[in-house]
Amino acid sequence: MAAERKQENHTDADGKTKKRLFSKEQITASEKYRKERDLVSALLEEGTSYTFETVDSMIEKYKKGKVK
Repeated sequence: MAAERKQENHTDADGKTKKRLFSKEQITASEKYRKERDLVSALLEEGTSYTFETVDSMIEKYKKGKVK
């Protein structure tokens, strides 16, 4: 069954800036994150919406982290 296409718009206090929010399912299914699908799936939480900028930042932060 196809994933539900739920997109939300986010506006700041002034109502000027709109950013699209996507679910974890939409982001992991996107072509943009095809090569990092497993990492994205592990980093994102179910039931939370993300912008592409947020996801990119999370990936970058994870990749720059120190190995224990």
